[in-house]
Amino acid sequence: MIDLVLVAQLFVLCLCSFNVGRLFQHILKMPAITGYIITGILCGPSAFALMGKDASRLDDLKRVEQACLSIIGFAAGCELVMKELRSQAKAILFVVGAILPCVAFMLQLVTRTWLSGLQAFHDFSAPQQTAASLLICTILLARSPASAIAIVKETKAEGAFTKLCVCASIALDTIVVSTFAINTNIAHMIVDGTPLSPEAVAKPFVKIAASALCGYLLSHFIQATVLRPLRLDSHNRFAFRGLCCFGIGAAVFFVSDTLRSRDTFMRIDPLLTCVACGVCFANALVPSDDFGSIVDETLPWTNIPFFTLVGCGVSFQILPTVFHFVMALVGCRLVGLFVGAWLGGHLASLNAEQHPFRWMGFVTQAGVAIGLCKQTALEFPTWGKAVNALCVCCILVNLLFGPIAFRWVLQKVGEANADANFLQTGPGVPQWNTPVFTPKHPTAEIKVVELREAVSHAS
Repeated sequence: MIDLVLVAQLFVLCLCSFNVGRLFQHILKMPAITGYIITGILCGPSAFALMGKDASRLDDLKRVEQACLSIIGFAAGCELVMKELRSQAKAILFVVGAILPCVAFMLQLVTRTWLSGLQAFHDFSAPQQTAASLLICTILLARSPASAIAIVKETKAEGAFTKLCVCASIALDTIVVSTFAINTNIAHMIVDGTPLSPEAVAKPFVKIAASALCGYLLSHFIQATVLRPLRLDSHNRFAFRGLCCFGIGAAVFFVSDTLRSRDTFMRIDPLLTCVACGVCFANALVPSDDFGSIVDETLPWTNIPFFTLVGCGVSFQILPTVFHFVMALVGCRLVGLFVGAWLGGHLASLNAEQHPFRWMGFVTQAGVAIGLCKQTALEFPTWGKAVNALCVCCILVNLLFGPIAFRWVLQKVGEANADANFLQTGPGVPQWNTPVFTPKHPTAEIKVVELREAVSHAS
């Protein structure tokens, strides 16, 4: 039965998050999703408890989180355009190939040394700590292509450096999502003490193949049903299709949970399935120009409840106990990025003057990384929530510093447009100064024009 009180509390909390997000974006010049997460932390069960003191009530909103996460997966897949990646193939290969091992080594060095000493992980067994270390490193390898693209649009940046940062970020996230599917199975083997066998080795690769196939079939299903011609005007048609994609994404996670609960050999990774579906649309494997636009318009609105609930799931009391460890993880990740980006640029014979700054294009983390955090919490109920809280704190720090660093380095290398308007909407933010859908009436259009003029005067 639906808890209407909980739904009403979530609605009120999302309104608060939306306004705090606008404050962060327009006043503090930070990503709005940072405001969403902080609002969730402050209003969550461990702080002011706007949704009540019982943290277990948040589990009733699991399907909402999963549906929102599916939209993030669709959006990530839509960014993977093979034609663009091929134009930078050599540079991407060397930069990504250098960043991954360098960052993974630095993160493993910290987690394997300090993780057992943290109060939040002190009561966990040695296998659980090893599995947690593996997944923490995987999650913190993720990047945020949506954030990079938003900052590029904001600064109107153009050039080889900009294109490399965006394309390499997309490639990194695709590799990390696939690696996470494999490492999740390895973590289960470590925790359960499953002996190494041909079946255990094949299982994660079968899971990836099944997820890719399901994503391809899902794209055809969406093309045949959601994207077929409808007798609706443009704004209603767009809203209806967005809701349909939201529901289909929730169904993907439901099927995945059902297969996992029945302990079948054939399983799918729901996030990877959604990414694969987006890839099919982005690369014209399924002929459609509408899906990417639908996802782009739906994503900002699903980001509000998703990142707010992510913040609610972080225990306010855990922050002081893990602060030093979070800063160590963030610092070592930056060192790994610096070494990897410099080494990759050197091997790819890129502009040597950009070597000291190239790492700044890969700092920010957002949707995909936090999605993997939530997947960990759902996959491993015993210790996954501690991993989720720890990684969210790291991602929050990267969200505060990353966009500033990327904006600065684009100006440093001379690819940012000096006349760019730095008060445009950032990644994952509803465009409150423009209508989401085309207004029906002339009066509404006049109000929109007035609101646009007010925003331009304020900026």
